[in-house]
Amino acid sequence: MDWQLLFPDHSAMANDDHSNIIESFGESLSDYPTLPKTTVLSANYRGYIKLNGPDSVEFLQGQVTCDLSSIKPGESKNGAHLSPKGRIIFLFSATKGDDGALLLETHHSVVALAISSLKKYSVFFKTEIVNVTHEFLSVMISGSGSESLVEKIQWYSVREISPSVFSTTLNVTTAIEQLQTITHLVTPAGQGYSDLLRIRAGMAEVLEQTSDEFIVQMINLDALNFISFKKGCYTGQEIVARAHYRGAVKRRLYRISLDTDVIPFLKQGLMNTEGKMIGTVAAVAPASKTTVEILAILAIKSTDCSKVRFGEGDPIPMRLLPLPYELPKSS
Repeated sequence: MDWQLLFPDHSAMANDDHSNIIESFGESLSDYPTLPKTTVLSANYRGYIKLNGPDSVEFLQGQVTCDLSSIKPGESKNGAHLSPKGRIIFLFSATKGDDGALLLETHHSVVALAISSLKKYSVFFKTEIVNVTHEFLSVMISGSGSESLVEKIQWYSVREISPSVFSTTLNVTTAIEQLQTITHLVTPAGQGYSDLLRIRAGMAEVLEQTSDEFIVQMINLDALNFISFKKGCYTGQEIVARAHYRGAVKRRLYRISLDTDVIPFLKQGLMNTEGKMIGTVAAVAPASKTTVEILAILAIKSTDCSKVRFGEGDPIPMRLLPLPYELPKSS
């Protein structure tokens, strides 16, 4: 994908280690607070897996948390694939194509792991599971006017992940031609801004380094419509149901602002001022030059902390920020 063709007046700066990840189009962290006032198109590099064959829906129905039994062409559903112990292997948004194939959008780092895990269970089903990341492109559309802008493009899939924030998918063969019709209406931004939008949507990614770490309630998937509690059996269902019906959830995902320019790393522990471990970083993105926003899995009883410490640093002020959805009342 040649981003320079789309935005010739901006410098598309790629990640040093992964050329498909566009870090920025010249914007800086000081621009982030004003971006919501405009219509923003931000780079959003994703991974894609296709399941093709007459048994694809039946197979996946027995492996994931969402109910795909009645999914229609053009419809999308969010879900998770779990280990037998109920830990999340990967998250996805599944879209059914006109040809009956299922396209799973997920984090790019877990594609190989996801395919390997699914293939363990697919040997008795007529389905082909392949990496098609190179065939699709994702961008996020957000900010003022985003609702009307998304109606101007024929997306392969589009879903609103939070108010006025849309995660979209296009076939790469037509992406430039279609996006060129709206580039004059948008401000471009890089992957860092998409990561921040996902945090503000309260959606923690499962990456390669966090795969097989979390149960679904720990990252609020039951509040995000990733789980059907009415469908038939699937791998890991017993653990999910036990936590749901017994109300045994002691940790939840919270959105937090930290007054610092130091970036905590994924899975880093958070401690209170007394040195007690109270949570773990599940997602992180700079929000300005002086603040960082994170999604952290915290003990529910520890959400009243006013300062936290990570690494060898001093305690820093933290503020609990609102999520765009409600947690179950038992939390």
